Amino acid sequence: MKNIRNKKIVVLGLSRSGYAAAILAAKKGANVYVSEVLNNKDICRKAEYLRIRGIRVELGGHSEDFFKGVNFFITSPGIKNNTFALNWARKNKIEVFSEIEFASWFCHAPIVAITGSNGKTTVATLLGKVFRTAGKRVVVCGNIGNPFSGEYAKFKKAEVVVLEVSSFQLDYVESFRPRVSVILNITQNHFDRHRDMNEYISAKANILKKQRKTDVSILNFDDNKVFALRKITDAKVCFFSMSGKNIETYLRISYRGCFYDKEQVWALSKGVQSKLFNKSDLKIKGDHNIENAMAVYLGACAMKVNKNTIVSTLKSFKGLEHRCEKLTRCKGVNFVNDSKSTTVDATFKALSMFRDKSVILVCGGRDKGSDFKIIRAQIKKKACLLVCIGEAKSKIAGALKGTTVIKKAKDLQEAVNIAWMMAKKEDTILLSPMCASFDMFESFEHRGKVFKKIVKDMCRR
Repeated sequence: MKNIRNKKIVVLGLSRSGYAAAILAAKKGANVYVSEVLNNKDICRKAEYLRIRGIRVELGGHSEDFFKGVNFFITSPGIKNNTFALNWARKNKIEVFSEIEFASWFCHAPIVAITGSNGKTTVATLLGKVFRTAGKRVVVCGNIGNPFSGEYAKFKKAEVVVLEVSSFQLDYVESFRPRVSVILNITQNHFDRHRDMNEYISAKANILKKQRKTDVSILNFDDNKVFALRKITDAKVCFFSMSGKNIETYLRISYRGCFYDKEQVWALSKGVQSKLFNKSDLKIKGDHNIENAMAVYLGACAMKVNKNTIVSTLKSFKGLEHRCEKLTRCKGVNFVNDSKSTTVDATFKALSMFRDKSVILVCGGRDKGSDFKIIRAQIKKKACLLVCIGEAKSKIAGALKGTTVIKKAKDLQEAVNIAWMMAKKEDTILLSPMCASFDMFESFEHRGKVFKKIVKDMCRR
């Protein structure tokens, strides 16, 4: 724990994490300043509450005078690296810490931290359920929606903290050290923020760098980018794999492992192989969810949860809202809400769950620098129609031209109307955007809820 009493701390950004960090810093006796470029109604409401608590707030931009005398910055994940504030910090050699780094100074419970381009929320949620079933006092927080800093009051009683972390949150960490780290996958993502794949991988790798020999790192054996990161950690490495043929490699290099072979999932520990469950035992479908389940098993094992508790919880889990969520069947047409799909890879995996040429895909939103061409073959195979919306609709339509019938819509309502008019019996209308939601919605949750209401209203007619 660091003593921050009477230190001047500037929190950059008044998002959920920035707001929570400011309150925690004030509780710890710091002189807290918050700098935010926005100045809307919600931000003003938060600012007023902070001012009542003695926290100074500037809105509508960052200013040099506001920063003078600062001891260090705490940056929210939404603050881009090239902003005036972070450039000023680098120029003046002022330390910058991420919100999860800051919160970790005051957390004495062991941390199980999960990152990856896809699957983080599913794994974090499932691990939380496993620990609760095992009778452990657990806090699930981070990128999942409730900031790490905001859960400070629960830290003292917690036996384990499950923390979902994004690449943005892993920027600017220094001493952050999870007892267990999980890297699920690394695919093209956030190139509107990271300069290239190497910078993105470097951010993800920060989850490993402070781990010790007594810690555990769980890595995807089949993902070459993730597999390569085994070399930078001192932690005991566990692998999970969909390739049963690699069992001999596991025995040579893995502390513990899980693998999938012939519709079954197996565990390996100290050279001993044991069956965990059949593919058909899981209520959540798709190969990516088998990978997620294996990661959960290894993470829970690392925290001494018994095998039966883990497996029974995995079998009972029905999935998350907004992640391949089956909504309804109306006049022979199925509706599925996958609003949480904000990457091309996530949509690729969602499409793999459906019959060939049976999907009407509604996609689009704010582009994150993605290469939509990499999904061309999957669209050609699975989609009978593509309906594009949002800022990225023209880019997506251009990248996927010639794969299937493509329509553009002005908004989500019109997109669903087009999909419904052109749907045939046994088709699936799938919202799986491949993009961020912020051009038209507050969040992926907001986008998913709007989709669900549109579908509900349509099926009532």
